[in-house]
Amino acid sequence: MSDERKLSKSLEALLGDVEKPDQNLVKQIKTDQIIANRFQPRKSFNEESLNELADSIKRHGILSPIIVREISLNSYEIVAGERRFRAATKNKLNEVPCIVESFENQDSLEVALIENLQREDLNPVEEAQGYDRLKREFGLTQEDISSFTGKARSTIANALRILNLPQEVLDLISSGKIDKGHAKVLLSLKNPKDIINQAKTISAQGISVSALSSSMRKKTKKPNTDPDIQSLIEELSNSFGHKVSISQKSKNKGQIEIIYSNADEREIIIDKLKKFKGD
Repeated sequence: MSDERKLSKSLEALLGDVEKPDQNLVKQIKTDQIIANRFQPRKSFNEESLNELADSIKRHGILSPIIVREISLNSYEIVAGERRFRAATKNKLNEVPCIVESFENQDSLEVALIENLQREDLNPVEEAQGYDRLKREFGLTQEDISSFTGKARSTIANALRILNLPQEVLDLISSGKIDKGHAKVLLSLKNPKDIINQAKTISAQGISVSALSSSMRKKTKKPNTDPDIQSLIEELSNSFGHKVSISQKSKNKGQIEIIYSNADEREIIIDKLKKFKGD
């Protein structure tokens, strides 16, 4: 069976796309022979949710097998299904149903990432860090990541931009005190101290994304700008999806600039301009 087909079948069994996995593939493995996935993109596991899952497993058993790979004789590493494994250990189960696959390191990270993305278990920082590991450790491009996750390339690029924020802000995002929409607006600020202070204010006061965007626009809007030019700037920025500025040197002369804050955003802009050229 090809690696791609094997990955597909494992995900079907894992995510419930088939009613029952092939029982010939399922084997009972002792819990003390299984270790956590070192490539697990998810860092936080809600204790209340784990307890609820443990109660469900106590009543109904583990319905979907855990995907593992053998790393040495009688020693296995979880590829996907870590929540079920953690819940199983809460019930002090001696063994759990598993499907053993010969995944490489990259495959292990990919499957764990896909599982969490499809179940929406990752916070924005964990998602971005998962993409970043695929780029740094395995040399994958944004196109590669887009292909196997089913996410648009622009979604991957925008997710990665979050990692440019200061660690204090990333911690607030991870804890759910500010969300991804706030993060996108904060990325327009240049000074890290301003970003941190604004993020703390958002968290403390519960400022909405729309209110934050409106406040930021008012702060950055130049009071002496021609109202017609300002309206055109806003229209172009909204239409193109990136910040645009217009410098008017005279009544009929000037220049239009498209502003980007990192290499990923620049790449997206270049792709868009190439498409315009093709049209």
